[in-house]
Amino acid sequence: MDRRQLIKGIAAGALSAEALPAGKLFAQSTAPAPQTPPTYRREDTWPGKKIILAIADPQEWYSSAGYHHDSASHTLATVERLGRESGLWTTIIRTDMHLLTKEEIPGANVRTLNHFDAVFYMGEGPWNITDRQKADLLSFVHDDGKGFIAGHAGNGGHLLLWPEYAAMIGGNLIGEFPTADMPIIVEDPHFPGVQGFPKEFKFKDQYTIVGPNFSRDVDHVIMRMDPSKFKETFDAIRPDSNSRATPEQVRQRFEKLAALRSDGDYPIVWAKKYGKGRVWYSTFGHLEQTMDDARVQQMYVGAIKWALGLVDADLTPHPLSS
Repeated sequence: MDRRQLIKGIAAGALSAEALPAGKLFAQSTAPAPQTPPTYRREDTWPGKKIILAIADPQEWYSSAGYHHDSASHTLATVERLGRESGLWTTIIRTDMHLLTKEEIPGANVRTLNHFDAVFYMGEGPWNITDRQKADLLSFVHDDGKGFIAGHAGNGGHLLLWPEYAAMIGGNLIGEFPTADMPIIVEDPHFPGVQGFPKEFKFKDQYTIVGPNFSRDVDHVIMRMDPSKFKETFDAIRPDSNSRATPEQVRQRFEKLAALRSDGDYPIVWAKKYGKGRVWYSTFGHLEQTMDDARVQQMYVGAIKWALGLVDADLTPHPLSS
């Protein structure tokens, strides 16, 4: 094409453009109308596996005055590892309560309570979540028949501000002994996972003391502390090397805490039904090394299996034995 032909072509194009109705000048280059955004499909990443939502020391309470557990990360990692090694469950780890809801969360492949089989929780209060989230969590266990496993301080903090949760757990923390080797009795040696422990033993950890909402008519006690050995235990405890307290002051502190239970009952591991669901609690886990004990790991595996409905157990309540 020579120069004259090119100029003629440009002029013809300009005339055609002038002939178009107003607003149609760029009709030929207009992009197609936007399409409806695609609907994301949640992948079944672990077909046939039970799925646990595991939360420890979430920001919803840590942002308030509280104690951050050094063992939190190791506890979550251990629960995840035990599930993979046993092949029994897959763990979604969180340090927030964002997924504690039954409402759909925008985004790709986001799971909610509707997609979990149990919740593992290690933390405290005050549970700064919405009333809707609280109702969803309770119905997840009570109405949907799912599991709830609470480790160490999972019965503590400001739970008296949420009495329905305290009722679900079955024993609200009102105090805890400082870390010490405490005497323990296994009340139910047949409950899944506790077979590695002898009938009586001592174990170093931090042990919670439950309030008046605990009842043996509801909670099936698996382990408790042995108060008949408290005196000799308290007398033998020595202050930490960095403490200014005297042995007498330490003993008095333990005695004062023990007096919080006037009935001499100090449960530390129990299981119960909550509506259709299964709830299990253990005080073990304040110290990081606790989760490295093979017996404790076996106990948590048994508890999670039971909470997931993979095994059953006799939950017949029994009175405090002497």
